[in-house]
Amino acid sequence: MKELQKLTKKQLYNKIREKSENLYTITHEMLESNFFNESSLDEESLAEFLEMLDDETAEKIKEASLHINNENDTPEIVLIENESDRSLELITQEGEGYKIILIEEDIHLSEKLFVEDYIVLIATGNIQAENIIVNGSLYCAGNVTCKVLFGASGNDNETYIGGSIMSSLIAENGHYTVAEGNIYSRYLISFHNEIMGKTGKFIENISFEKPSESGLLNPAILDEDGYFDEDSFLNFIKSNTPDALFIKPTDLF
Repeated sequence: MKELQKLTKKQLYNKIREKSENLYTITHEMLESNFFNESSLDEESLAEFLEMLDDETAEKIKEASLHINNENDTPEIVLIENESDRSLELITQEGEGYKIILIEEDIHLSEKLFVEDYIVLIATGNIQAENIIVNGSLYCAGNVTCKVLFGASGNDNETYIGGSIMSSLIAENGHYTVAEGNIYSRYLISFHNEIMGKTGKFIENISFEKPSESGLLNPAILDEDGYFDEDSFLNFIKSNTPDALFIKPTDLF
């Protein structure tokens, strides 16, 4: 991964809009809502409010307001170039905070694409990889082709695909996944949120959408109470095909 340039918010929006008006609309709404909502405390109103309180309470609230105003929550925005054709792991260092990463090219990987909790990845092309694991958020203007697309349970994050999704398994564990086009997959696991193809969702073999159906999953990816276990699932798919995730009663095939 090669960092090409640090971007301002305006530069980011301009670059996205040049590639895809639809992706710009989606990401602009999300970023403004989650990261760039520049609401600040009205000092005059705060002063008037503090006058109505006892001295001890007023001092505590004043200290808290100063802490809020001094926090730097604005994410770093970077344009990167992917130099690997094998895997791409997007992570932050301890204490870095949120980071928005823009890639202005197709992403072709023979193995894994991993998006950490504190990362928002915006890709203006297509994405092809073996396994795509999204803990943070992924916004892609084109199509996604993979063996496994998994939206993890981190904070109800989102995967948005401007085209279609083609996979062997599409799954989520508390993650919203939407494609403007179709979703084509052999298997689907969706226990906590929603996986939606706006023009169609075509699941060839098995679609699990209730926690009560976890009994039809391989025990290797279940916890001691018989429920889907995210860590076990992620370890399992490293060396097994999606077919091996399921117990296969003959009446299902």
